[in-house]
Amino acid sequence: MNNIYSSRHQGFDWGTFIAGVLFVIASFLLLRYPARGLTAFVFVFGILSILQGIIWISAYVKFHNIFDISWITLLSAIIDIVIGVLFLCSREIGGLTLAILFAIWFLTDSIIGIIFSWHLREYSTGYFVLCLILNIISLIIAIALLFNPMLAAITLVYLVAFWLMVFGINEIFVSWMHR
Repeated sequence: MNNIYSSRHQGFDWGTFIAGVLFVIASFLLLRYPARGLTAFVFVFGILSILQGIIWISAYVKFHNIFDISWITLLSAIIDIVIGVLFLCSREIGGLTLAILFAIWFLTDSIIGIIFSWHLREYSTGYFVLCLILNIISLIIAIALLFNPMLAAITLVYLVAFWLMVFGINEIFVSWMHR
């Protein structure tokens, strides 16, 4: 059986290491400035949503004569722009929405992390167990966010900072794994 992990040369994974360090640094910044962190999240996502709406309008203008259902692109553009403006005008709605979106993101990444951590058994039982534990902690955080969105909106920055810390440490450990 051809194993993709053992068939190619493995070395220190600088990309994963740098990503892990950046996640840890971001977690410290969020812990130091929590109110600014939530405001920044809402602002960035509001701007990104408006930009996405503008991109959809551009696509509609280019392709509305080609595709019969191009009106869906225009509808999506309008929804994106409305969501972006809503985020910029109401931090509370934006914070609650982001709490739910982050919960879904964390849940997805944590499940994928648990699934992919199984390959680490080939390298080291210790790294496998550590990676599995860190991904399970990430999963618990995701579930807490998902089942309590109002609490998640209030404590989002702290939960995100802790998740970034755990995920960053996990990435740092994984970067050493394949050497």
